[in-house]
Amino acid sequence: MTVAVSDESEHGELTRAEPPSATIVCVDCGGVAHLLTPARDDGAWYVGDISTYRCSDCRDRWDLVME
Repeated sequence: MTVAVSDESEHGELTRAEPPSATIVCVDCGGVAHLLTPARDDGAWYVGDISTYRCSDCRDRWDLVME
């Protein structure tokens, strides 16, 4: 599920964000964290969307807000 924190510009339009990386480096252990969150139904990502990652080594979860 993708959750929007604040996805509207001052004109009430959605602001697109760059798609998140499929993997990131885990801040805690240096392992590989994989993206869990799918894009919205239209396949796009917007400012304020949450991208969630899970580290395959230490199992930590990371929730990042798209900018």
